[in-house]
Amino acid sequence: MRQRFREDIFLEDAEKLHLTFDDTWIYSSIEDADVRARLGEFVEYEPLFSDVLDEICAGIVGRTLFRIIATKSAAHMGGKKIGLINYDGEVSVYSRKDFAVATNRAMFDERGNGLNSRQYYYINDKGEIETKGKTLASALFHEFCHALHDIEKISEITDLGELHRSNTILAYTWDSAEELRTITGCVYGGRYDPICDHCFDLCNSIVTQHPFHPRYSHKGFDVTTPPVDERNGRRQLLAYLSESQRIMDGWKKYLL
Repeated sequence: MRQRFREDIFLEDAEKLHLTFDDTWIYSSIEDADVRARLGEFVEYEPLFSDVLDEICAGIVGRTLFRIIATKSAAHMGGKKIGLINYDGEVSVYSRKDFAVATNRAMFDERGNGLNSRQYYYINDKGEIETKGKTLASALFHEFCHALHDIEKISEITDLGELHRSNTILAYTWDSAEELRTITGCVYGGRYDPICDHCFDLCNSIVTQHPFHPRYSHKGFDVTTPPVDERNGRRQLLAYLSESQRIMDGWKKYLL
């Protein structure tokens, strides 16, 4: 039987974590089914991003992220639109100063698949590190998560040294509590945020019927890294895997 994403549990958890009582009336005025059609009301974007926004909004995780961003922006930023812009940088970023996500469309092919200069890591069935292809949709979703956390002024984005002070192994693997939360959903301290890369990728894999490989580590493959350094980096990440395994399973709650 085909696996399904537990949308009801996902929405319950996401709304409980992200919405205040005052947020709910704004949020409820944006119907899930209308998110893509109304996206221009919340996001200022160039036409070349229309296809990838279709892709992000194809699943409930992406649509809910945009609903919550729109809600928070209306409540705390006077309804200011968040930008999505094309630039000539080497990485996708969220700019707090510009209140915009920026990416270089040339880093991805026509279908939105990342070129091979930089890729993510995941753990295969043999317990080995392999590369996980970066996509434009996954990169933009990740940066919009950072934007949401910035609007909410959560501790993970405002206190970037928290993880380094409390767990140096997790800090090496994930770089910061903000990246740990954005990628895995693990809110350092015990809670779980389903608005995260793992849930987005899981939902997308079910929609597209492609294999699901949850990302491991904020680090990844970079073609400019000397091969010996890249191999040593993988070995260290494998040595640190046991520390992360217990916090990388939150997505399983939403799989039926």
